[in-house]
Amino acid sequence: MSEDRDEAIGAFLRAVGDGEIDRVRAALASAPELVDAVGPHPYWGGRPQALHVAVETKQPEMAALLLDAGADPSGRNEAYAYWSPLMLACARRRPDLAELLLARGARIGLPEALLLGMDKRVEGLLGPGLPESRWGPLLSLARTPSALDLLLDRGADPMERDEWGATPVDALANLGAEGRPLIRRLLARGVPVEARHLARIGDRAALAARIEAAPAAAHDPAVLLAAVDAGDPALVRFLLGEGADANARAPDRSRQTALHNAAWNGDLLMVRLLVEAGADLAALDEQYRAPPWGWATTAITVTNNPDCRAVADWLAANGRPAS
Repeated sequence: MSEDRDEAIGAFLRAVGDGEIDRVRAALASAPELVDAVGPHPYWGGRPQALHVAVETKQPEMAALLLDAGADPSGRNEAYAYWSPLMLACARRRPDLAELLLARGARIGLPEALLLGMDKRVEGLLGPGLPESRWGPLLSLARTPSALDLLLDRGADPMERDEWGATPVDALANLGAEGRPLIRRLLARGVPVEARHLARIGDRAALAARIEAAPAAAHDPAVLLAAVDAGDPALVRFLLGEGADANARAPDRSRQTALHNAAWNGDLLMVRLLVEAGADLAALDEQYRAPPWGWATTAITVTNNPDCRAVADWLAANGRPAS
């Protein structure tokens, strides 16, 4: 593919991600082949199609426009870590988008069945053994305790890491309260679970017991960031009371602060709580060199979360640094 062609596809995908529906409609009218073109992601790595981007940015109207224009509801996924649009809809917890894709004929393979919680279908697709996975650890895709058992009984490794270094315990804990029964099933099966995982699923009783046994866990930055991402102000107050640092930073990747996470999530209550506890409005992450305000404004588009606008406005009114 020529560089100019790839650039044109990239611009189209950016218009999709940014929600410029009239521009997307006009582009498809003049170049219908763009609907299933594979190109550079407008926000991060990989090479998706427009439907992938519409689903990731949680835009049902955009997704419907693309499907009406002939987009394959199952996607061409080889250049996007084999993740289908339906997998993305499930992972983003958007049943409306999943229903739209299914109504348009999206295929349900093993990863989709796991994400949809279709235990009987999963068992039929698995057979007696564990198939090779192109989607990372299959345990990370399970959404029911029964599916976890099916996979573990076939030898799935709960310590297997995906290409970003995350284990299934990490992935399932990131589901928050939805992941609580899954983490508890892993615990019952003898899988090691860390304090940060208990914080992420909002299990305060289990976390308090862990901190009582090992007080240093309360000072682990990853634990506070996990509680912030859980959206649990009571748990965050508990950790701050146990000595957690309101300016705790993520241990890897962007090395952002807890306030960056709250801003990205559009969680104004959490933002105010952290600022009242001493979180630094001017702190910069180490990858993008942006303050929490910058993360909030970026998330308005990338996550299509209107709550991020309120967070950005509050940070701007309460002393964000000049950009």
